[in-house]
Amino acid sequence: MSCSGEVVEKEPELIQIRPSIVKQLKKAKYGVADHSTVGLCHWTKKSFKNEGSCYKHKFYGISTHSCMEFSPAGMYCENRCIYCWRPMEFYDSMEMKPQNVAEPEEIMTKLMAERRKLIMGHYGDPNQDKKKLDESLLPNHYAISLSGEPTMYPKLPELIKYLKSLEATKSIFLVTNGQEPDMIQKLQDE
Repeated sequence: MSCSGEVVEKEPELIQIRPSIVKQLKKAKYGVADHSTVGLCHWTKKSFKNEGSCYKHKFYGISTHSCMEFSPAGMYCENRCIYCWRPMEFYDSMEMKPQNVAEPEEIMTKLMAERRKLIMGHYGDPNQDKKKLDESLLPNHYAISLSGEPTMYPKLPELIKYLKSLEATKSIFLVTNGQEPDMIQKLQDE
């Protein structure tokens, strides 16, 4: 309530990855923005040195260094699979409600900035291909697969539409565990 007696609505708080986990993720060279994560995969780093490319290059012709791997649900998953390569203590399982998540454009703006920071660290190494580093600053392929379960993010269709609207976008990959069939259906319907 304000001083004049008016009811003031409080903005819903955005879901955030726990600070202790953010610290560990940043130490492991991940970028974090609210509930989202970005990273440079093993193959992207190899591509910067002209030492190889991932399967997406071999099978689909995708430039490995121009692929942005990220997740809008960085440390959120509905499962605790014993075979998962991620430390389960990092994960939260909760419903990601639309009013508590960042908008797609906001996520991508923040994650692009985080990704640029990760790339900048490679410019000091003389073994890096500067042309590839320059090209990687503006990705044109998106792999929504880094960590967590991306289909838990309730605005995933809008995120994919936003990525498609970017002039440079050539492809978008979504990797899912299939545990959110309603979202899969929503993606097919839209």
